[in-house]
Order: sequence, then structure tokens, then C-alpha cells
Amino acid sequence: MASLLPIWTTLPLITTLLALLAPRAAANFNISSLSGLLSPALTENLLVALPPCHLTGGNATLTVRRANDSKVVKCSFVVPPCRGRRELVSVVDSGAGFTVTRLSAYQVTNLAPGTKYYLSYLVMKGMSTESSKEIPMFTLPRKKKESIGLGMARTGGMVVITVLLSVAMFLLVLSFIITLALGARK
Repeated sequence: MASLLPIWTTLPLITTLLALLAPRAAANFNISSLSGLLSPALTENLLVALPPCHLTGGNATLTVRRANDSKVVKCSFVVPPCRGRRELVSVVDSGAGFTVTRLSAYQVTNLAPGTKYYLSYLVMKGMSTESSKEIPMFTLPRKKKESIGLGMARTGGMVVITVLLSVAMFLLVLSFIITLALGARK
């Protein structure tokens, strides 16, 4: 006949299992932002990290509140599945001279440029509800078009290299034609 474990050794095990399997009360998680990553492009948008992986498939509601204003915008979506560890920007592939990255963020659009906003998540998955702490984020101010420099202006070095390559191509084609003409004579 098998002996039963004493009650004092099984009680902590049962308590732990009940705590793990019981529906969770509201818990808090942290979210982060991509401040200054894509500076000129994000004057009316914000990129916010997605909720954590354990909330995959849950119904998320992102609350966006403008600072010093009572207007609140709510965006709802289903939390997408995770592929490995979820980071805001993750390197997918890297090779000789190129890097492919994946952005795992939710984009909030149609915001006012140069404004402070407070963002928070509320995610319901099954019987549990989790929320994030409210974080402040800023949209970038618009720049005047006169203040934006020309990043692709032609420099003297680019012109010299183009001329040298054009002359080399002309000499290569000319030598190929001469080689064909001399080869046909024999």
C-alpha cells in the first residue's frame, strides 16, 4: 500500500497551484516608446510598444489622452502573436552591408504636432484584465521646409567619380569593338 505524503509537504504545492490557476486580478505592465527614432517622419504619429507576449490574443484598448485636455482617444485591437522575444526594434537578418529589422509597435495617428500625450493599455484576455502604467509621449514639432537641408546634394567628388566611370566605360566598349574587328580579320 502506498503511503500518502504528509499534509505539511503537500499544502504548499496545492497553494502554489491554486495561485497559478486562479484568474488574475488587474496587474500592471510597462510599455515603452520610440522617442526620437524616426524624428522627421513622426510629427503627427506615435509608436507604442505592443503589450507583452503572455497577452497574445487578448483584446487591447490603447487610451491616448492629450496633456491638459479632457479629450481621450481609444484604439482597440487584438494583441498579435509573438515570434520569439518581443522588442520594439529587432534585427531579423543581417548580412554584408545590409540589416533587416522588424518594428513591433502600435502606431497612433492623427495627433497634433509638438504635443504631449499620455498613453496606457487595458488588455482583457479570458477572465483576467491587465493594464499598463500611463506613460508620457511627445509628438515632434513640424519643421519649416526651408530648415531641412539637402542630404543628397551633389558634391565635387561625386561628379569626378561619375566622369571617371563614364570614360572608363567608353574605353571598355571601344576596346571590345576593336577586339571584335581584329578577331574577325583572322
